[in-house]
Amino acid sequence: MSRGLVDRPARTSEFHTPQRQQIWPGDRDRLLCLDWSVEADEIRQHVPMPAARSAKAAHVQAAIVADAIMSARREPLRRISYSRRKGWWTESSRYRGREFTYDTVVPAVDALLHAGILVDHDLQPAGRATGIQSSYRPAAWLAGISTPRLWRKPGELIRLKDSAGSLVSYQDTERTHRERKLVEKVNRLIADTEISLNAPDAHFDGDVIRFGEHSVYPDMLSLYRVFNGGWTLGGRFYGGWWQSVKSKDRQHFTLDGQCTAEVDYEQLHPRLLYALAGKHLDGDAYTLPGWDRKLCKIAFNVLLNASGYHQAHGALLPYLDGCEVSARDLIHDIKARHPKVAGYFHSGVGLRLQNVDSEMCRFVLADMSVKKGIVVLPVHDSFIVPETAKDELVATMKKAFERATAHIGDN
Repeated sequence: MSRGLVDRPARTSEFHTPQRQQIWPGDRDRLLCLDWSVEADEIRQHVPMPAARSAKAAHVQAAIVADAIMSARREPLRRISYSRRKGWWTESSRYRGREFTYDTVVPAVDALLHAGILVDHDLQPAGRATGIQSSYRPAAWLAGISTPRLWRKPGELIRLKDSAGSLVSYQDTERTHRERKLVEKVNRLIADTEISLNAPDAHFDGDVIRFGEHSVYPDMLSLYRVFNGGWTLGGRFYGGWWQSVKSKDRQHFTLDGQCTAEVDYEQLHPRLLYALAGKHLDGDAYTLPGWDRKLCKIAFNVLLNASGYHQAHGALLPYLDGCEVSARDLIHDIKARHPKVAGYFHSGVGLRLQNVDSEMCRFVLADMSVKKGIVVLPVHDSFIVPETAKDELVATMKKAFERATAHIGDN
């Protein structure tokens, strides 16, 4: 067995079987998703839809409502953003079907708001690119309706966002063609695999799996990559329904009837940050005298992702009962614990590190899924495989990490 690899390791191990939830909260608005494959007549059977001027308009309304239903079930308080700037719809046209344009989506949103299907509208200026889009929430009652049959189409597999989080167009290159083909191959293998979840808390309701107030949608089988602000930032793989299953339930996955194993990188971003600085991380990155370790872990990742001190300070306040002094002291103590990398904190380096870990993920998928035909379900810094492939996964992850840290300063 490789050094530092055990099922229940000490905190300094390289890998471990995860027992934790994602710590960087998804508190930002999410973009309106128009990838759901729906039938307008079926949506009407469940939702009192407003009148539409044409079959195309009815289809657009149905797609927006389908997205709202999904959001009401999964993240009822999270806002859904969309643009009212005509140029945006032209600039990002590669990401949706031809029927979804400024002239169809904006009137559809307005009609659905008037009908009370969408609520709490935050209307932003439409005449210029402010970086802040208009947004709304799904009506709460959408979470309780009978669920129509919904599934998500793959859409564009290589996606580029600007610094404000909006999808932008790009010219295809040899690299984007290559990356798209790799994701297509991985998706075909996943589609041909029977993925089952036998978690004790899972309740199966048609095409939805519910865990209390949390729901997941097993029809979401297609991965795609998202780059954030450039081709060297972000790049993580998203889209798989298993990524929305909490860590305590993921141990109950089976793949083609086989039990699975999940292995993740221990303290991945702290270790990558130290590698970027040409240094070595000693001890546990998240242990600070006088502070709760879980809170320190949250704060460390806030400091990696924030683009300025005030943004980092503000992001920590909800975790500290709004105490500004405590937020200031926690930032100070983390920097004191990590003086070798303190200069990277609240610099936005997190997206650069995400690009490194996304390339590590790409290496694992290319080597195991594309080359060897072993299905791998990625969950950002961890991977789920058939239990019989665990040792091979560990070896591949180790190789990916070594390659990444050897070249992390090249970009």
